[in-house]
Amino acid sequence: MRILCLHGWGTNPAIMKRQMSALIKHCDPSWEFYFLAGNAETPPVPGVADIFPGPYLSWSFDFGPASFRASFGLIHQTFTDEGPFDGVFGFSQGSAVIAAYLLEQAALHPEKPLPVQFGIFCSTPPILSTDPAYIQRMYGSLSAEDLSRLRSGNPDEIEKLPEPSRDAALMLVKSLAITKEIHGQSDTYFTDRPIPEIPCAVHPDVYKARLAIPTLHACSNHDPVFMQQTSALCGLFCEAKSRRSFKHSAIHSLPRVPTEAKEMAAMMQSVASWNQSSL
Repeated sequence: MRILCLHGWGTNPAIMKRQMSALIKHCDPSWEFYFLAGNAETPPVPGVADIFPGPYLSWSFDFGPASFRASFGLIHQTFTDEGPFDGVFGFSQGSAVIAAYLLEQAALHPEKPLPVQFGIFCSTPPILSTDPAYIQRMYGSLSAEDLSRLRSGNPDEIEKLPEPSRDAALMLVKSLAITKEIHGQSDTYFTDRPIPEIPCAVHPDVYKARLAIPTLHACSNHDPVFMQQTSALCGLFCEAKSRRSFKHSAIHSLPRVPTEAKEMAAMMQSVASWNQSSL
């Protein structure tokens, strides 16, 4: 069993391997975890630099479609050069980018199976689109006044946008607010751009592609409510019959308490073996 692992913002494969150590201890020893390095160098997550050496990497610094497209290219090349992989495991931004990549594959090639048989998505933030047509659909018909509201990055102004633009933009600015200590940028750094370059969250009511593979969605029950909601929203892009969820106590991290790590590892095993049995 080979699993492709994607780390979170401002970390690297070695840090993710440490984050996963309690889980890996309880996984089948025959499982191989392949840790992919993000292609964007960014500041480290607060506190990380005191413990782990760099480089500190992410999948996008500006959250724009072009930078995520570059990450898609890296992921695709990894599947080609290092695959096959049976599953994927993503944490935080790594979870969102691999979910976005797989959703794009499902949208572009609905007649083909996905390149993996299962997915494990942990603490998933809003999934951002790289599809110009989707971004144009969400933002392109806004009036000049509404575009000004969007580009302001002000949640009170964005609340005035029509649907479905409102939901997509609110998901973005709420996520930016929660993670500002990490990215260190003003909201307008992300929103005051030409329409094709404004980050745009996908929503299952509008974006119709789905992941027809078994999935596990994990997050901390101590994370901010919005972060728990976006993790659950990722699950709505996946088949309900083969979707599982897990809550643990490690704030925006992976389980470290032995009982929680053991339970999540068992859920990972059940998701990975879905095609041979049932959850």
